[in-house]
Amino acid sequence: MFNYVKSWVEVVRVKFFIAGIPSIVLGASIAYYYFKIFNIYGFLLTLLGISLAMAGCYLFNEYFDWKSGVDVIIDEDDVTPFNAGSRILPLGRLNPRSVLRAGFVFYMAYIAVGLYLTIVCGLPVLILMLLGIFTGALYSAPPFKWAYRGFGEFLIGLTYGPLITLGSFYVQTLSIDFRNVVPPSLIPGFLITLVIWINEFPDFEADRKAGKLNLVVRLGRERAKYLYYLLVCLPYLTTVVSVVYGIMPLACLIMLATIPLAVRNCIVLSRRYMDSKGLIPAMSGTIKLFASATLLLSLGYVVGW
Repeated sequence: MFNYVKSWVEVVRVKFFIAGIPSIVLGASIAYYYFKIFNIYGFLLTLLGISLAMAGCYLFNEYFDWKSGVDVIIDEDDVTPFNAGSRILPLGRLNPRSVLRAGFVFYMAYIAVGLYLTIVCGLPVLILMLLGIFTGALYSAPPFKWAYRGFGEFLIGLTYGPLITLGSFYVQTLSIDFRNVVPPSLIPGFLITLVIWINEFPDFEADRKAGKLNLVVRLGRERAKYLYYLLVCLPYLTTVVSVVYGIMPLACLIMLATIPLAVRNCIVLSRRYMDSKGLIPAMSGTIKLFASATLLLSLGYVVGW
């Protein structure tokens, strides 16, 4: 029984729920900066809804990546804690159809929370929820299979950046403010794209053989590493420009403290981009960069000077 429960915890990928939390915090922090309000119930419902959506998304990804064969044919030397899924389905620890059904259950629960928030807060919640389903649920699932067509990285950045941040801000304020919310929301968007990007390096050979033509496969690892370097600069450039033009408070410059971590990740990538196991420090470091930079940016809004 313990192993069965553990398998479900692993396949739902609970440890990766951190992907959605920083952007929720950022949206609420921006709302606090401009309106000096914090609706704890709205925040918790947003957190619940996004967590349910992430669980559904991860389960769909596990099932459809197993079905396509990409998680089956990958060489064990290329498997790390950050890529190739949870390994639950390739190892036969759960029934694939049960995993797919669980994905639908989580998405139905997500829709229920979203509909409740729509009734309480207004139509924008419904619009953002539907966009989230379009980008997240169909990341690996047919008919769109965004991750297989070279759109996955962009859509994940859009979802975990602007969509979640705007949704969190709206639930707090019942208003949409593109000018003041979109620029800071781009920062977690860029950073989560980096997480997806570097995690695709160890999957390169399996993705190529299975026809999962993401951007790293299309570019090749040699050229893809340079896009990582470019993407890692964009959050800092966005922050500095936004502060200069008065879109973000000066205190948001605190996120520049993460630059040494970003540099270390780039150094590891430049040296070990062909070595899956050797990339582990940069892969974990990129997750830390996403979380720490977004939360420090949120702190800048809470401090508010």
